[in-house]
Amino acid sequence: MEDNKEQIQEQPQPAGTLFEIINYYSNDDLNKFIDLMNQEQALYSVIQAARSAHRRGVYNMEEAEVISKAIRILTTPPPLENDLPDPEIHKSE
Repeated sequence: MEDNKEQIQEQPQPAGTLFEIINYYSNDDLNKFIDLMNQEQALYSVIQAARSAHRRGVYNMEEAEVISKAIRILTTPPPLENDLPDPEIHKSE
């Protein structure tokens, strides 16, 4: 039991937290995250920023609705080609 307490206490504490979810442990870590950010991380950061701001009551109802819809559009994978309806073919007679 004491070993667990020692392991928990030995874990470093974050230097800061972005958007209530992304921890960093030094300014160098933060700068590295920013400098090496890829498209997936950028999208994740924007979504978490919007969610964090919403929890803080930053947006009015209409703004929250627009942001929520935009997040769903950006994070919902496109349908597979097999899921698309067959196109209508119009033949001239």
